[in-house]
Amino acid sequence: MASSTTVPLGFHYETKYVVLSYLGLLSQEKLQEQPASSPQGVQQDTVSQSLDQEVLLKVKIEIEEELKSLDKEISEAFASTGFDRHTSPVFSPANPDSSVEDCLAHLGEKAAQELRAPLLGALQTLLSRPVTYQAYRECTLETTVHASGWNKILVPLILLRQMLLELTKRGQEPLGALLQFGVTFLEDHAAEYIIQQGGWGTVFNLESEEECPAGAVEDSNDIYILPSDSSTHASPPSRLHCQPLPGHSRLVQSPAPCFWASPGPGSHSPLPPQPLPKHIVLVC
Repeated sequence: MASSTTVPLGFHYETKYVVLSYLGLLSQEKLQEQPASSPQGVQQDTVSQSLDQEVLLKVKIEIEEELKSLDKEISEAFASTGFDRHTSPVFSPANPDSSVEDCLAHLGEKAAQELRAPLLGALQTLLSRPVTYQAYRECTLETTVHASGWNKILVPLILLRQMLLELTKRGQEPLGALLQFGVTFLEDHAAEYIIQQGGWGTVFNLESEEECPAGAVEDSNDIYILPSDSSTHASPPSRLHCQPLPGHSRLVQSPAPCFWASPGPGSHSPLPPQPLPKHIVLVC
């Protein structure tokens, strides 16, 4: 599937990197030990944790391969595109100890808590039917109605990460399809907002009273949204200060509706239908 919105090529590369890196956070999750009341329970719990570790390792390897492929694509196209990873705050943050995915994970944890009910409802719907882009798009748009500002950007990422975990547990290999889902949705429905805010690098500046952690995810203060012209006037923490890429100032064309639009017709090749799980635990 291809995006119906024309965006700067640098934004496309950054969006693909953001989706992959955010999904890659799954491999960093620490499995919680669950108490078992019997030897049989201990055995089942051990098998479950072993399976989850295998799932996370598989996801990690697949994402690393996709990131290598993206890196190769950017390098080979440099002569014609002029896009340089070293000038991008997404690929090369001003502070090497920070990363865009760490900041998004920090913000995503709060968004998942605030939007827990609609997110769980969307996941249950998606996992109970064939997983198509149309279904993902509709559920994501319905969920973003409950969000505002950058939380609207986090909703599709949170849903993608949970879908990746659940589908991989079922023995499927959904990464390629979900990657396209995420990139297409963000370019069609979020690119204008993200670019107006200053690009993906703006996430480094979203915390008003504390800096984004370099790896750790914990509670913090509420998110504030920068006005569209704040990229040149705001004074973010010096160690996380990044400038947006040149060329991010406008969209060439944006025919797709934004988050508030009703889902339109069209569908894509579905993944097989999924049995509805007894319970879903949001991975934040």
